[in-house]
Amino acid sequence: MLSSICFLLYQEYFFGDDRMTDTSDNRSFDIKYLESERIVLLPLSQHIVMDDGIDTWYAIVDKENSVPIGMVGIVHQHPEWRNTGLWITIPDGHNRGEGYGLEALELVEEYIFDSLAYQRIAVRIADCNQAAVAFFKKAGYKLEGVQELGYFHDDQYYDVILLRLLRKEYQNRQTVKTP
Repeated sequence: MLSSICFLLYQEYFFGDDRMTDTSDNRSFDIKYLESERIVLLPLSQHIVMDDGIDTWYAIVDKENSVPIGMVGIVHQHPEWRNTGLWITIPDGHNRGEGYGLEALELVEEYIFDSLAYQRIAVRIADCNQAAVAFFKKAGYKLEGVQELGYFHDDQYYDVILLRLLRKEYQNRQTVKTP
């Protein structure tokens, strides 16, 4: 109930209805509202990035406190190729390690593979963020390669770790979960 109220207030306050607007030419998109036991993923925006696919962003909201704790982005979506990228951020360290990221990841994977029928999810992580690399590997993402010195931050170059999850791997994981 609380999550439904939060979503309706969010829609009315920011958009007036349940559609998102593409910032490049004002087309409207229907974006899914996603929910699990402890969190709600509230749609924030969807827009087309010139020659780089579609980006859809969600706020990760703790249902118990109705507080946003992070964001998840389905980025660089290419419906014609049936693949996408993914970003998750939970900025406050107090909320990390509590399972929120994994819940958000599972909701987004289910949406990407079961609703959108995509074939792959790609993740790019700077190697200075080993916690994120470990998180995605623990979730079953496979190492695809390394882009040497592909990220620049604070006057330093870092390698970019390329990870991916394929639809068939997701389906195999779902089969193992179901008794």
